[in-house]
Amino acid sequence: MTITRPIYRSTALAAALHWHWQGWHLSRKMDGVWQQREISGSLLVGEAMRDGEFFAFDCPVAYGEDIRRRQWRERGEAMRQIAREAGVNTAPAGHGAEFIEAVLRDGGEGCVAKPLEGFFGVGWHKIKRVETFDATVTDKLRGAIAISYEGQDAGKCALSGRKFDAVSVGDVVEIAAMQRNVSGKFREPRFIRVRYDKILIQPQGDKARPV
Repeated sequence: MTITRPIYRSTALAAALHWHWQGWHLSRKMDGVWQQREISGSLLVGEAMRDGEFFAFDCPVAYGEDIRRRQWRERGEAMRQIAREAGVNTAPAGHGAEFIEAVLRDGGEGCVAKPLEGFFGVGWHKIKRVETFDATVTDKLRGAIAISYEGQDAGKCALSGRKFDAVSVGDVVEIAAMQRNVSGKFREPRFIRVRYDKILIQPQGDKARPV
């Protein structure tokens, strides 16, 4: 069974540190790539690190049953049980802005927030030290790439050298930016990496989006 990678909304760090986060589950963002692992009729999704280590952060299928329409409380319990049985790591978790601050103090990238009563992939947010966005490359220019975000023109991002050569039109790329302007374009965008773990799908209409 293949699970579509959820789309995360980006929450600015300053706002996240002032929010109470009641009714939310927070887990540490491990800076790996999206991966799913089948384990004896169950399916865990999480992040695979460069050294091969895997950290599970959700469970869409438990013992052959699709539980994506169950609340996180139930999915989380199933994930922890399956992970214990299989000897799999789970992403470190905590509560409130204090947990976010602790992750950042420890040098972590940030956190993922999921509503305790939410379904799989619904209403998920990412909170990072530097706000990042997953954009789509729409053109290659001289010393820059043209990008779009959520189907809207998002301006240009400077890029050259080997990184420029490695990027193709249609790729999903992660960029960091100070903010997104009212025009839809990013302020001071900076290229981080190509998201090879994401693919581009074409939903109804003509606005493509990464998954």
